[in-house]
Amino acid sequence: MRRPVLWMVLLALVAGLGGCLFNHGPDDSSVRQILQDQLDPSATVLVVQKIDALNAAKQPSGQWQVDVTATLLFKQSAETMATTLDRSQPAAGFLGKIGQLGLILQFGNFKAGQTLPYQTRLTLLQGSAGWMPASR
Repeated sequence: MRRPVLWMVLLALVAGLGGCLFNHGPDDSSVRQILQDQLDPSATVLVVQKIDALNAAKQPSGQWQVDVTATLLFKQSAETMATTLDRSQPAAGFLGKIGQLGLILQFGNFKAGQTLPYQTRLTLLQGSAGWMPASR
C-alpha cells in the first residue's frame, strides 16, 4: 500500500521540477538589454549596470510579467547633457534629444558616476529571436 503512494509522490515531484526547468522566464541579460533600449538606447547618458532582482511570472495570455530591480550608472551629469543638447544643431538627432531630456525629467539632477536603484514592471513576450516588450 505504501509503494503506490510513494511512486505518486515521486512522479508529482518529477513533473513539478520538469515544469520549472522547461518553463522559465527571461534571463538577466535579456532584461538588462530591454531596459537599456527603453531608457537610453545609445548608452551615452546612462547604462543599466546590473540586474539586482528579477521576478517573472507567466500569464495565461502567454505574456510574462517581470518585476525588475536594477542599478543604473550615469555616464554624464544632467548639466553636461543639457549643455551638449543646447550646443547641438536643432535638426540633428531630434528624437535622441527628446529621449535625453526625458531622462532629466525622470531622474532629476544626476551626476556623472552616480548609481541609482531603479524598479519597474515589464510585460514581455518570448519570440523566435528572444525576448521583447509586449505592445500595449
